[in-house]
Amino acid sequence: MVNFDMNIFNNLKKLFFLLIVIISVSCSEAGDQNSETRLVTPVTVAVAELRDLSDAFTVSSEVVAYKRSYVASRISGLVEEVNFEEGEIVRNGDIMAKIDIRLQQTELRRALAVLNEAEDVYERTFTLFESGAVSRADLMTAERSLEQARSEVERLELAVEFGSVRAPISGVVTARLTEAGNNIGVNERMFTVTDMSLLVIRPGISELNLAGLIEGMEVDVMMDVYPDHAFSGTIRRIFPNMDPVSGLFTVEVELIREKEQPVVRPGFLARIRFAAYERREVVSVPSESVVERNGERFLFLLENDDENVIQIPVLVGVQRDGYAEILDGIESGVTIVATNLDGLSDGSAVRVVGTFRRHGFRN
Repeated sequence: MVNFDMNIFNNLKKLFFLLIVIISVSCSEAGDQNSETRLVTPVTVAVAELRDLSDAFTVSSEVVAYKRSYVASRISGLVEEVNFEEGEIVRNGDIMAKIDIRLQQTELRRALAVLNEAEDVYERTFTLFESGAVSRADLMTAERSLEQARSEVERLELAVEFGSVRAPISGVVTARLTEAGNNIGVNERMFTVTDMSLLVIRPGISELNLAGLIEGMEVDVMMDVYPDHAFSGTIRRIFPNMDPVSGLFTVEVELIREKEQPVVRPGFLARIRFAAYERREVVSVPSESVVERNGERFLFLLENDDENVIQIPVLVGVQRDGYAEILDGIESGVTIVATNLDGLSDGSAVRVVGTFRRHGFRN
């Protein structure tokens, strides 16, 4: 009976030690697994993309012709004929209209007769003066009469010439404000002629945006009427004084003409993109993904089927709108770690839990 009890006791003791060993091994494995889990860092990732990081702004203004001339009558009278209508092309010097000048011609003939008489009087007086028959005062009086007669003839010759209203510049007639048979006064507007060879845009720019602009700088131009066509222009001049009403400085942009370009007319609304610092199509990453330690900057790239990271040194350029330009180190299309970077080092284990999203900034 005693031997039987001892056997039971020994078996129970062996079973107890076996359970202790099993529990110890299980706890050890669980501890190792928990330790490994703690070393895997959850991260989000982003892709290095080509992005526009230019220091740019856009303003709107209408297209205007650089040259526009208002053609007005220089004499009063009856309009005899009108030779051009809106949309027609004129050249400098073309006769656009004629005004009745019969009265001026009559006065001119009378003035010519007076001039001939004044010339005869002056010649006789000069001959008498040389012989001592008349005084110098008489000669000067005859000379003044001659000059007055000449001036009157010149005035009336101009009046006759002004009867033909000529185009002051070459261009397109954009307004005709009179008809044949109308009575017209001096300096009354008759036509508007617009030179379409040079079109400009004159937006107002604030002083904060003016500093980076210089004459000759190229700009991008979009027209609301042609949303699918990109135009270009150059800064022609920057006005020196601020507009006291708007508080803005006028910047004149010349629209560059190109072959097979859609027709642009004065009055079209244009949107001009000014870029004081041009950085287009540059490799960029979220600014949060750039790590700086000990004066060096680097990124963490995924490797080993996205289970580990590799540390890559990079050269950073401009940073704008939440993104950093990468000048050297990676190319576009590379996947990088974007968040939870504090505990990472070269070779660290990671687990990708999502994709980085930028909110509140331009894309």
